[in-house]
Amino acid sequence: MSRHFRIHPRIGSASAAAVALAALAILWLARPAWPHVSSLTTPLQTNTAERIVLCVAWLLGVCLALASLLRAVRAARRPPGHTRTSWLTGLPRTAVVGRGSPPHDRTRESRSRSPYVLTIPVPLTNRQSLPQSATLETQVPPTMPAEDSPRPVTISLLGPLTIGGHSGRIRRAATRELIAYLALHPHGASRDELIEAIWPAEDPRRTRPRFWQSVTEARRALGDAWRHHGERYQLDRAKVRIDVDELERLLAVSDPDGEPAALEAAAALWRGEPLAGADYLWADGEVRRLHATFLDLLVRVGHARLANGDPRGALAAAEQAIALDDLHEPSWRLALQAEHALGLRTSLTQRYEQLTDTLDEQLGLQPSHETRMMYRQLLQQT
Repeated sequence: MSRHFRIHPRIGSASAAAVALAALAILWLARPAWPHVSSLTTPLQTNTAERIVLCVAWLLGVCLALASLLRAVRAARRPPGHTRTSWLTGLPRTAVVGRGSPPHDRTRESRSRSPYVLTIPVPLTNRQSLPQSATLETQVPPTMPAEDSPRPVTISLLGPLTIGGHSGRIRRAATRELIAYLALHPHGASRDELIEAIWPAEDPRRTRPRFWQSVTEARRALGDAWRHHGERYQLDRAKVRIDVDELERLLAVSDPDGEPAALEAAAALWRGEPLAGADYLWADGEVRRLHATFLDLLVRVGHARLANGDPRGALAAAEQAIALDDLHEPSWRLALQAEHALGLRTSLTQRYEQLTDTLDEQLGLQPSHETRMMYRQLLQQT
């Protein structure tokens, strides 16, 4: 069993001061004679150079002895129990365990090595009520979010492009376009496909640095929702909510009881023209496809309203579809059926004549056979 001895701080400081004074006295007695140099341009002799080196060494020894003496004096004047702090951080300096230190505390060392342990200091007013060995600690994960449940990332394409719930600010327009492209392509895209889509026919030496900047910004903003496998990029659909995905899910509902509500919810997702205000060259085909999807959805919503005894709601859906595309005959047929259900014979006739004039002026065509047959049947039933 080893023994550990402690020396009183004031006794140690006095001993250090005595040693420093003794060293100064010896240096003073052994002070060398200063060499005489007549001119700086005159070459030094051998004995003169040696004497200069000796004098410089003597000055260094005096400085070290004075520094030791000042340190000992400060230590002696420090009050008992005083903790030295670092001049840089203001925190207490860690004591060095040596031969005269108390036994080593392995428990404290193991806690200090863990990078995920946060020690919470106890207020002075409450420390007296706690045992001396009590410590308050909480485990902090390396990536603890600021909130208990972070908001999911949302991407809305059925209208102006909006990206919500992301953790970082998206400053680059190319980053928003990159995210929109991947949102409309569930299977992802390669690096070359993305560069060609966003910067078509441009020099790759100029577009690749811009591409990497957009990728870095998108990964920082989307977090885990951003997936990267080699040179292929993709959005994790399980960690990001995209209105186009929700639209497809609602349109796939085939349950007769739940289909009307699903169609109404799908129609509510639309906020305007898909990607309105965004001039993306690659998006023309996607916008036309979504536009046609919305027209068909409005017709389905109208027929569901007719089946549920709401002809006015069906007529509103038909007029909304006609306003979007006045050449979409299924929308006109829905309007004819709704006006027939409302008993509006005059409006029914005017509607059909308006359709005939529109098709003749724009396409030089007549209404389709299906539309003509429906119009005749509705007139006979009125």
